[in-house]
Amino acid sequence: MTYALLATAALILIITYIYLKPKQKVTKNIFNAEYYRGLNYLLNNEEDKAFKIFTALMDVDSSTVETHLALGGLYRKRGEFDKAILIHQNLLSRPTLESELKNQALYELAKDFHSAGLYDRSEKIFKNLSEISKYKHSCQEELIKLYESTNDWSNALKMVEKSKSLSINNHKPEVLLSQYYCEMSSEYYKNSEVEKSVTMSKKAIKTDPACMRANLQLAKYYSHNDINASSQYYYLAINQNYKFCKFIVSKIIELAKRYNNSSMIMKTITDIAKKSDLPFIPDVYLFLFYEKDNQLANYYIQQHKDHNEVTNFLINYTFAIANKTSGNQSFNDLIQSSKTIFSNHTHFFCNNCGYKSSILNWLCPKCNTWNEAIPKTNIDIIEENSFNAR
Repeated sequence: MTYALLATAALILIITYIYLKPKQKVTKNIFNAEYYRGLNYLLNNEEDKAFKIFTALMDVDSSTVETHLALGGLYRKRGEFDKAILIHQNLLSRPTLESELKNQALYELAKDFHSAGLYDRSEKIFKNLSEISKYKHSCQEELIKLYESTNDWSNALKMVEKSKSLSINNHKPEVLLSQYYCEMSSEYYKNSEVEKSVTMSKKAIKTDPACMRANLQLAKYYSHNDINASSQYYYLAINQNYKFCKFIVSKIIELAKRYNNSSMIMKTITDIAKKSDLPFIPDVYLFLFYEKDNQLANYYIQQHKDHNEVTNFLINYTFAIANKTSGNQSFNDLIQSSKTIFSNHTHFFCNNCGYKSSILNWLCPKCNTWNEAIPKTNIDIIEENSFNAR
């Protein structure tokens, strides 16, 4: 869930609380009017204006619980974690604080601790609050976020398994579990424990058969000793998400170069070339061309011709490479233009928030969403460069 949604949810709770409170004297109503102004600024993402109003209200009436909670949340969002912690701790120091408001303040304090990197303190509070039915689900979600932040995949697994919810942090439980198994698989692989890596990746697939990441991991692991298995896993991954086909084909071509074009690799690339629903991939044509399979290479070109202008450009560009003549200035200009377009470019973006990266992030560092990163296609890159050039 994004910060904006969390802030909105918190504000709704605060507004509800104010409405349910008994009406007090006129000065209190004036206070509430200012408070609503602050809320309105906050909802319109005018945080600086909201911040000024809430700070002023604290000076007028420091006993107001709602102001403490709203201002503490603003401080946390601004990255001033020490101030957020002080405000919520000050609120909790009041001996007359109602039980529900105390729990709400504790919940906010735990989020402060998490944001500040004080993970043990945050974990302790969330665990205690999770025993209260009203806070159980939200605290379990926050604990899962905390374990993700600290790469504590074992505890993250346990918490997801403990939760009975069908949706956790906007993900299905099986998606989270499979990603955690993949994370553990990667850690084992870094430590040269390949057998354990394979076991974890296979657990991920068993948990979520749609987990493309696990198939990519297995393709990588088997590439060292079982080319056939590696090729098969790459092909499975392509069929799970066509948007990754160019990225995966580049991995298969690397395999072909390393093992001098085994029959299984040839079969895999041939199968890819015959799938008309995949986008045009220059590497596939060039591989077939250099392997002297001219009939299939020409078939591959023909089935993608006239799809759109950008695809036609890619086909012409690829055809020029395959039939290059070093003395042709037009060809050299074309090569140079393509290098300018494709070099120094972010190759992945988050389908949820748009975050761009040169590496494949399975967990988006901006919106904390799993499995939303997708590669940019050649068409995306060309169109983006065309737009930027206007």
